[in-house]
Amino acid sequence: MNQNRTERIRENNAETITWILGTKGEAKEKIKSYIMEHGIKAFLLHHNQLELATEEHEKIGVFKRVIKTFDGDIETINFGDMDEGC
Repeated sequence: MNQNRTERIRENNAETITWILGTKGEAKEKIKSYIMEHGIKAFLLHHNQLELATEEHEKIGVFKRVIKTFDGDIETINFGDMDEGC
């Protein structure tokens, strides 16, 4: 049951992030897939590993700066999806 909860949280997080970033098509699917597999924290910390357009990485960088401004270091934030390896 905990796994289902984690999957729902990650799916909601992925939908929200891709909407905020305005991603579409293949980029949206890559981001969603990464978040579903690794979690939002891992995505924010390691998005450069994904093959995305420079513009997409820049949008993610801006998003990270906003999060850091209001919530502090991404490494210390609990996104509620039990990120592993971060």
